[in-house]
Amino acid sequence: LAPLRATIPPPEGDPMAITQGLRLLTPDQIPSDCAEPVDPKALEQAKEIVNDIRKDGEKGLLKYALKFGEVKEGEKYTADKEEIKAAYDGLSAEQRGVLDRVGARIRAFAKAQRASVTDTETDIPGGKAGQLVSPVESAGCYAPGGRYPLPSSVMMTAITAREAGVKNVWVASPHPDQVYSGTNALKSELALSSMST
Repeated sequence: LAPLRATIPPPEGDPMAITQGLRLLTPDQIPSDCAEPVDPKALEQAKEIVNDIRKDGEKGLLKYALKFGEVKEGEKYTADKEEIKAAYDGLSAEQRGVLDRVGARIRAFAKAQRASVTDTETDIPGGKAGQLVSPVESAGCYAPGGRYPLPSSVMMTAITAREAGVKNVWVASPHPDQVYSGTNALKSELALSSMST
């Protein structure tokens, strides 16, 4: 990402100076070369990957997973409901308790949040206006892995999607560990699949 230019020390006596020594910029003071926050080369590479996957589907996805070392040739990269449940059951009682408590909190809030957004219709001059609120058919959730995996990412995205009424919820994570896989089991009906990409 391009750095924000707000770290320029303020000139002496600048009325826009703030106590931390940074100068506030108005939109017209931001250089025009700050318009694109993504490196153009990285954007081109990402577009190529996305286009390949759109064109070739799972085969394209696997090509890049192999290329970037996320899976090994012939390695299984999906987990079914039984494997996810087994991962959850294999966690310690303490780990399951933490996941259950956090999952219940997220689920309670997600239900309240969903209930706050409703179908609405009102009369306006010349007719009616309104909104229909309905879930998407499928949702893809990404859970970061690597040095600092975040099981909360699985919970905050997958549980929320399910409570919103999404039928198909997929979780992708590079090299998910047992806690990640077990976290997927917190979804109602154990209707999640996990795929490492």
